[in-house]
Amino acid sequence: MWDRRKHEKVIAVILDDINSSFSRDMVKSMMRTIPEKKNINLVILSGKYVETNNSRENISEYKSVYNSVFKLSEQCEFDGVIIHIGSMDKQVKKNLKVKYSESKRNIPKVFIASDIEGETTVNYDNTRGISEAIEYLINVNGFTRICMLGGREDNKDAFTRKQVFLECLKENNVMFSDTNYEVTDMSSQCTEAAAALLDRNPDVQAIFCVNDSVARGLYRVMESRNLVPGKDILVFGFDNTVASSEMTPSLSSVGAYECTLGDKAMELMLRKLNGENVKSALVSTRLYGRDSFYYEMYDYTVGEMINIEPAFIYRMFRDCFYRYRKSPSDRESVNLERLFYEIISLILRAIKRKYMSIEDYNEVVKMINKFFEKGAMKYTDAQKLLESMDKLQKAMNNINSSSAVNAMINSLFLEMKDNAITALSEESIQSKKRLVYQREELLNFLIARTFDKKGDYNNILMNINKLGVNNAALYMFEKPFVYDYKSNAYLPDMINLKCIVRDGEVYLMSEERQLCRTKDIFVRDETSMKCRGFIVLPVFYKDIIYGFLMCEAIDDIYERGEFIALQLGKTFYINNAE
Repeated sequence: MWDRRKHEKVIAVILDDINSSFSRDMVKSMMRTIPEKKNINLVILSGKYVETNNSRENISEYKSVYNSVFKLSEQCEFDGVIIHIGSMDKQVKKNLKVKYSESKRNIPKVFIASDIEGETTVNYDNTRGISEAIEYLINVNGFTRICMLGGREDNKDAFTRKQVFLECLKENNVMFSDTNYEVTDMSSQCTEAAAALLDRNPDVQAIFCVNDSVARGLYRVMESRNLVPGKDILVFGFDNTVASSEMTPSLSSVGAYECTLGDKAMELMLRKLNGENVKSALVSTRLYGRDSFYYEMYDYTVGEMINIEPAFIYRMFRDCFYRYRKSPSDRESVNLERLFYEIISLILRAIKRKYMSIEDYNEVVKMINKFFEKGAMKYTDAQKLLESMDKLQKAMNNINSSSAVNAMINSLFLEMKDNAITALSEESIQSKKRLVYQREELLNFLIARTFDKKGDYNNILMNINKLGVNNAALYMFEKPFVYDYKSNAYLPDMINLKCIVRDGEVYLMSEERQLCRTKDIFVRDETSMKCRGFIVLPVFYKDIIYGFLMCEAIDDIYERGEFIALQLGKTFYINNAE
């Protein structure tokens, strides 16, 4: 008999699509917010938005079967639930509201980007960031021809952002008509909508995209027309995802300031688990300027530098490394914010005294090296960081007349820039190496599986790690079943834990330890593996469901997990496992 987890809380995170940058960033921020010694595990249940009028029927059917993962949210019991309804289809929304808002009143719940009456919600303060952008476009740039690529009316954020956009134009006496607005599906596949907006508005000066994914679709259309964001048309999005800084040119975007939606949602959930009464919260926003829409984000005064005020240095850190939020100490062995404070305070002290000893210089160099070795570049935009360093370096040089100290300071800033560039280069090299290795392992898996004996599960299971999973658990139903997504039927009551993967090693479960109730799959002791969270992936082929793959929630799994589960389902199907 299998063992149940002891003293561990399981929190489900239910959302529409983990493939979006917004969802990934949100889940990562939740995981960072859980204190190191809190015995809490996240279970991520993510589905797909199914378009009701999609002309590609096979894609809609695939997404509908994929959404079987939401059945687990209906059958399993959790200690707490964080729900981002977002772009889920109407039936899924209805089921979630019935289960968690109407019937399961005693389960601690937090709803993100929702306005369900009587529930604890976390929403963006959409007004501040959008107003900041629109007022700058009109009052500084003098623009009057501003358009918007919006979203669906049933999406709360999309509706609110449109209303804020219209109100900002009205307050600044800028005319607006329906020709200046186009509805999108809120994904990067919105190229038809983007093209229609540009066709109707050939003289447009700036475009506000309801989120960063829509901006990606707009970029593609602009490129096909030889239009450059930031040069021919200013563009800004919403959510300030990591992907926004990686676009070319980098995308200006409105995003959370001080804390993220994920941070705040997890904070409220932890307080609820402690028995506290909590209220709904709004997360403040601001505009993060980049190449697609120049906007000065940093303002460092001479007085603040000379006085070496701690609040000023910490603000400088938050400006440059704004993705570094309050988080558990196990993320790295040092507090990067505090280390940055020590580096800058020593430099500013040397400027004030007009002297820096060689010992202090060497100490700062060591701290700079340590700062970047501990992953500082994960929390910033490389280009913005270099620009802010240039600005800071210039300001410091201007307030000091000692050429000797200036030379040392310039050398230290050069050290920081070199470390930043080196860190980016090393990460790129390591990413390429990982990609090559994963491709080779996948190829070996597929080749070997073509020669497996039909119906033999063990060979497939023993090589599951070659699909690129280091920590995972595979649950399979006794008999695969045809899933009718049009009905409201539940999953089979019983399921088998066939194998687990720990640190890349596969362990098959003995017969007597496999069987359990489907509702208990998240409380089994074997699946803990000291991981902070799992993403649950349905394993199916066509409409035949074999089971679920639980993978440790790490960066590359968000991108590759669906592909891995799809290959596994196809392998079972080919081997006549049905």
